[in-house]
Amino acid sequence: MKKAKQILKEMFAGLLVWLIPVLIILVIVAGNKLAAAAGVLFGGMAAAGLLLHMFHHLDIALSMDVKHAQKHMQFATLKRFFFMAVVLAVSMAGYKYIHPAGTVLGLFGMKISAYLQPVVHKMAGRIQRW
Repeated sequence: MKKAKQILKEMFAGLLVWLIPVLIILVIVAGNKLAAAAGVLFGGMAAAGLLLHMFHHLDIALSMDVKHAQKHMQFATLKRFFFMAVVLAVSMAGYKYIHPAGTVLGLFGMKISAYLQPVVHKMAGRIQRW
């Protein structure tokens, strides 16, 4: 469990590594800068919540037998997809205040953080040794 918490922290760091440049680029490029920034922050907060949800339900599934754990994880995944659809629908409904492109890029940070986690892990190890 300690290793899973460390991975979660590294994924949060990877999420920040993704969100900061995306936020800067969209604020420079977008016409409605405030809506673009709000979209990235909204999507980033949703991605952070989804990472926590994934961590929590993985912990629950590890204490179950294989059959129930598989069903539990499938249902948890369905809930995450539904939540992502609601977040995107909210940003599309209020596009003047929360830009959907920023929201999508913020949500995409959840996937990017999974790819950045090994890099963040290596960098954290180097910093600790230094």
